[in-house]
Amino acid sequence: MTPGPVVQAVVSAVRAIGSYDAVSLTVPSSTAWDRARPGQLVVLPADPSRGSVLPGVHWLAGVVVDPVHGTTIQLVVAMDAHQVGAEVVLLGPLGRGFPLPSQPVSALVVAHERSAAPVRWLVSLLRERGCTVHVLLSAADPDRHLDPGGLRRQADSVVLTRPEDLPSELTARLDDPGTDPALVLAAGPRDLVRVVASLSAPRGRVVRVAALDPDTGPVCGTGVCGGCDLVLDDGAGARRVRPCLEGPVLPGEWLLSARSEARRAAR
Repeated sequence: MTPGPVVQAVVSAVRAIGSYDAVSLTVPSSTAWDRARPGQLVVLPADPSRGSVLPGVHWLAGVVVDPVHGTTIQLVVAMDAHQVGAEVVLLGPLGRGFPLPSQPVSALVVAHERSAAPVRWLVSLLRERGCTVHVLLSAADPDRHLDPGGLRRQADSVVLTRPEDLPSELTARLDDPGTDPALVLAAGPRDLVRVVASLSAPRGRVVRVAALDPDTGPVCGTGVCGGCDLVLDDGAGARRVRPCLEGPVLPGEWLLSARSEARRAAR
């Protein structure tokens, strides 16, 4: 997907949520923001004046379009020195987000730590379409969960777990007739979303996963560095997939056929 334009944004609000900051920014109105969806990315270019020598890649956590007050976007970032009123250059929205069903279904949303940034937005959109939504959140430390209290007011259920317990908790949700999700959406480290796909797809669930995780290593988010590449073997031969351009949200089955990251395979 063609990247969105470089825009000048203004920080309009900052609040702490656990180990992170939720940052709201006003951006120029555009159809790209109007059509943005959970699972898309925003890139903040490197800023040596603030000690940033690499671009910052962040999940888009929400978009509010107001014809009077303009367009506001939300990001979740590591606690930083963002000040209200500061001007920030950013690139976005980037990539393809999570698909939304055309008919009401039961959905299960799985996320890990900061990758849960778009979950509240995603749950809200699913509920607008009449879906039943259950959420399973993983974190190594309770402080790294993102506002589960707010999610409990939106989702039909919210379960918090540790990464090592996620497979058993996920299996319990998949096999529970009271949950019985037809659609499974997941975001987090690649190993985690691969586990989600490996447990969900054989049970006949439609699985879509974010195959790029900004927290697991330096990535550019624009298709230049190759740090998120996958090498897939779909029976017709190996092919390279660049999630930041073809995703980041991809069919879960693709991760099950991924041999390795392209960068590593080239070594």
